[in-house]
Amino acid sequence: MKDTKIRWADQTWNPMTGCTKVSPGCDHCYAEAIATKFSGTAFPRGFEPTFKPTRVGDPRNWREPLRVFVNSMSDVHHPSFSVTEVDAIYDVMAEVDRHDYLILTKRPARMAAHLRGWLRRRGLAAVPDHIWCGTSIEADRFAFRANYLRQIPVAVRFISAEPLLEALPSLDLSGLSWVIVGGESGPGYRPMDHEWAADLRDRCLDAGVAYFFKQSAAPRTEMGIELEGVRWEQWPRPHPTQRVSAST
Repeated sequence: MKDTKIRWADQTWNPMTGCTKVSPGCDHCYAEAIATKFSGTAFPRGFEPTFKPTRVGDPRNWREPLRVFVNSMSDVHHPSFSVTEVDAIYDVMAEVDRHDYLILTKRPARMAAHLRGWLRRRGLAAVPDHIWCGTSIEADRFAFRANYLRQIPVAVRFISAEPLLEALPSLDLSGLSWVIVGGESGPGYRPMDHEWAADLRDRCLDAGVAYFFKQSAAPRTEMGIELEGVRWEQWPRPHPTQRVSAST
């Protein structure tokens, strides 16, 4: 089962939609473009942050183990969402543990703070291993976002350097498991120098961090998926089908 064109995920799950811009990587937000296009139909409130309680239980319906990208159309840790609403998302992820859940935020300080509280409320010492915590870093001045990930007791911490708008010499890879790199896609896309992507690849290889090159900057997503003639598609852990099979 695969219902998304995003190569590093099998499934998207959107119990929330809508967001607001926080940094230059948001300028050409694909999610905003989709929500605006279908405002009043699929997105009755357009791109206003909206909690969708009827979608919270979706992972229970997916019998096959999947890599799930959580909130491709929003940010779990947007300040518009309440502690109770965010807890409900983490509770389902903890319960339905046959999937791997990939949570990506541009608000890692809020992620770290919320998870401290959620772990305490649920009597847990660490985030379950099948939940991965990530943050977006599009420019070097936002490399500090990775520091908040290192505060979270979680097995897989990852970076999405997409859209990569410049080199990231300040990015500290310690404590990270995975780096995804991609150029911007869509109308008015900004360029990405492949040297920036190659530098991250080389540093990941030296540090033992899995590296995934998603795409070059291009008019459409998933164009130019090779870096220097190679498809780099590494993951920090095997697909959950292997984990589930080993436990049965």
